[in-house]
Amino acid sequence: MSSRAVPARSALAPLCRPDGRDTLMARYREVAHAMPDAAALHAAGTSLTFDELLHRVYSQARKIAALRPSDHRPLAVEADASVDSIVLMLAVIAAGHPLVPLDPQLPHERRDRIVEQAKASTLDSATVDAAVDSCVPLPTVSGGHTAVINFTSGSTGTPKGVVLSHRMCLTKAYEVSTALGLGTHDRVGDALPVSFGAGLNTLFAGLLSGATVHCRDPRSGTVGSIAEWVSDHSLTTLHCSSSLLRAVAGQVTVPTLRVVTTYGESLHADDARRFRLASDNRATLVNWYATTEAGAVAFSEYPLDRALPSGFLPAGTPVAGKLVEVVAADGSPCEPDVIGEVRVTSACLADGYLEDVGVDSEKFAALGDGLFRYRTGDLGRFDQDGTLQLAGRIDDAVKVRGYLVEPAEVEAALRALPNIDDAVVIGRRSGTDTDLVAYICSDRTVRASQADIRAALRRTLPEWMVPTHIVALDAMPRNERGKIDRRALPEPSDRRVERTAVGPTEYIVAEAARTALGLDAIGRDEDFLELGGNSLTMTAMLAHLRENLKIELDPQDVFASTTVRTLATTVDARLRDTAAARRRSSGVHDVLVPLRTGGTGAPIFLIGGAGVGAMAFLDLVKHLDADRPVYALQAHGRGTRGRPDRTIRATAARYVDAIRTVAPDGPFHLVGHSLGGWIAIAMAEKIRDSGVGTPHLLLLDTRLFRHLLDRLPGGTSVPAAPPAPTREDAGFHLGRAGTAALWLRMQFAGLLRYPTTMEWLVFASIGYVALNKHVPTPWSGSMTVVRTTENVKDLRSWRAVAHGELTFVDITGHHANMLRGPMAKELADIIDDTVDNAR
Repeated sequence: MSSRAVPARSALAPLCRPDGRDTLMARYREVAHAMPDAAALHAAGTSLTFDELLHRVYSQARKIAALRPSDHRPLAVEADASVDSIVLMLAVIAAGHPLVPLDPQLPHERRDRIVEQAKASTLDSATVDAAVDSCVPLPTVSGGHTAVINFTSGSTGTPKGVVLSHRMCLTKAYEVSTALGLGTHDRVGDALPVSFGAGLNTLFAGLLSGATVHCRDPRSGTVGSIAEWVSDHSLTTLHCSSSLLRAVAGQVTVPTLRVVTTYGESLHADDARRFRLASDNRATLVNWYATTEAGAVAFSEYPLDRALPSGFLPAGTPVAGKLVEVVAADGSPCEPDVIGEVRVTSACLADGYLEDVGVDSEKFAALGDGLFRYRTGDLGRFDQDGTLQLAGRIDDAVKVRGYLVEPAEVEAALRALPNIDDAVVIGRRSGTDTDLVAYICSDRTVRASQADIRAALRRTLPEWMVPTHIVALDAMPRNERGKIDRRALPEPSDRRVERTAVGPTEYIVAEAARTALGLDAIGRDEDFLELGGNSLTMTAMLAHLRENLKIELDPQDVFASTTVRTLATTVDARLRDTAAARRRSSGVHDVLVPLRTGGTGAPIFLIGGAGVGAMAFLDLVKHLDADRPVYALQAHGRGTRGRPDRTIRATAARYVDAIRTVAPDGPFHLVGHSLGGWIAIAMAEKIRDSGVGTPHLLLLDTRLFRHLLDRLPGGTSVPAAPPAPTREDAGFHLGRAGTAALWLRMQFAGLLRYPTTMEWLVFASIGYVALNKHVPTPWSGSMTVVRTTENVKDLRSWRAVAHGELTFVDITGHHANMLRGPMAKELADIIDDTVDNAR
């Protein structure tokens, strides 16, 4: 749903800071009565208005009351991103029961443990739907009644239940709504699991502000599908983890998006900067620091005109209505820039931990006068400007991909395995992420493999709690008091990669896996899951392959092919199918490929770079003026069988002959991309000499190389230019045998069909060889050069090539990305402006 009308029947009062009388459902009734026909919820393809949601919730709440007339125990509900699940969760709350959200992706043993600890009953939609309608009155609740019990990782080896009252849930929703300015105009994108505190709080904040909430579990679907979800619904706010924002950067291009808020782990400035540069929106980035027990603690805002710091974004400014302090071990406030524990004082906090009085007394304190204090366990400091900077955890707990993990719980799961006698788990910083490292000891003759250990852990622990590294020790290092000396634990040893990638597809897949897993290298037969892979790293791999190969794979494709060798086979098969389909649908014939034949304007001819096929221009063409025909020129032998030309001028002559079949007398526009710019110059010379006219040339990031400048008149005296490109520059380190095999394939290029990435490498290599032999001549006509950040900026160097009118357009971005995503749109605008003004 991309838009919605807000009825004007009555104005909706803003969400205010609650008191002890306010409840979640009382506020929701206010919203539903003020704007009944406005869209409230959209999830899994189903939408409900506020009035429809209200009636469904209370119909189910009365059924629940009838099913359990004297049983007021908590109710555990499977919490997924569907309308049915969300209706049931709200109905449990409306019926006066504490809600225990269960993550559907948790192992069954852990879910059973949560239900047991909460002394809860389980409930599903089918049971409620099958019950007869009821008019049983619902119990009266106040703000002090328990609304939700959220379970987090526990320091005792078991999950820890945080008890949240209606007032606390409302307070947390109020903090988000007020800080982000949520209102009836917003379409809130909740890309957080609703089974977790941040996802459920975003749902509450959106609904109770009168916004439409769009729910999506980020763990299902591809990165591309999540980006499409943001775009299709024209979301105005996006709430997600830092990991997800990192994965979708460059794919979320939504002008309506005004705020993007990240939760769980701190957002790194590099990821924020990449999102800004690659995404066509002006959204304010918000780094949100909160805890389940205290709600919002602080946040930092970065609108487009505010510079990003280096490193991780700070926690920021404390929220209004709370006293946030950094204190020493004795509870005294720390001076600025001195690290201590973050402590929060507020009139409203969680009601403690479920039946854990000992932990309550350590963490929570009542101060009198209606104020309460909570020790977060987080380390931090206030800088001289009063900005809160986080510095880790005071205890052993760590945050892994935004989830708080108590290593003791992982240790308990490890010790429960039959072949492990002792275990220690620590968090280890790896780049911008934190990995879990498990150290295990066993006196058994036969030790379980790492694969067996991880498989066993996945039966009892969620994915983010399975250690990335498992190190087997003969004995744990201990200090003089007999305690484990954590400082003496060895670093995980470097892996020895025995067999590396073979062929271009495997190289690209290996690079995707290596980057996602944070490794220096990866063998072609090493299992991604064995190396610590998970759904987030698989998502990052899919994004890498999509960006570099323009291929859309499903997560199950990666989980079914968990080595470089097997995934490369899957990728090659998909690329072959995609290329064949594109050739059939586009009418490819020889070198001239019509990308759009309609329109009355002078046609544009796009000349591809080394190895670049016509289909690489599809994103660009979508943004070009629709009133102009557009054709692409690609190497002979790419679309149909035939030997490719081996020199720049032979290629140019073939391309000119192809153009004459469409526009023999002109006018037309030549646009050369990368190496295609040198072909375009040679084409322009031939066209000018034939008497048709002198075309204006537009070069898209064509590079000046040292050997080309040296062959131009006066070129040897101009400043240095980079050397000619090599296959290694493209990331392919073939070795002697691989180079010989490539040379052999080049001899049969265009006659034999190769796997898609190999075909690209073969034709790219032919282009590099042709460019290395090319002797250019200066162009005397007009020329526009679009340059990315990596291109030569020296005017004298370009004057050796262009003797006529010369115009530069410099754009932000990288050469490899300019034909797709946001850069393609910017490039299309430049092309349209240039051809409109060309004489």
